[in-house]
Amino acid sequence: MMNKERKKMNIENQIAELFRAGVANPENKLNGVVDYDFVCADIMIEMSIDILIEEMGSLDEFYKVFDSLVDIELALEAA
Repeated sequence: MMNKERKKMNIENQIAELFRAGVANPENKLNGVVDYDFVCADIMIEMSIDILIEEMGSLDEFYKVFDSLVDIELALEAA
């Protein structure tokens, strides 16, 4: 595996870990429902927007990963 691919996998794993922590954080829930905007903000604060852009190339790439995590979470909740 190329170094660039490994680096991208690492950053995506970090995002996934922070996403899980954000979803579990009671401060990110309104009336018992996860507010994904709060989860997203937590990740951006923890990692910094500059690092996300540097590591992923753009915020659009971050949002692709984040949106896929939200889709997975919603599918698990519906199951």
